Amino acid sequence: MTDKERLDWLEKKDGYGLISDDAGRWVVSGVGMQNVPNPDEAIDIDTSFFIEAASWRPSVREAIDFAIGEDEL
Repeated sequence: MTDKERLDWLEKKDGYGLISDDAGRWVVSGVGMQNVPNPDEAIDIDTSFFIEAASWRPSVREAIDFAIGEDEL
């Protein structure tokens, strides 16, 4: 899979976040909560994600690939 294909997939996933744990691990998650966005203009958003420990990956590419695989289940 190319990086373009990865980013195209991620771009279609409203509400998903690419998240770093500040310790070198990455995950893509769509499980969480946020306040309701304003469709007319950008506003401040408070977001909270739940991430299972087994979902963390050592690179952005691996995190996106893992999320794509989970999405296909």
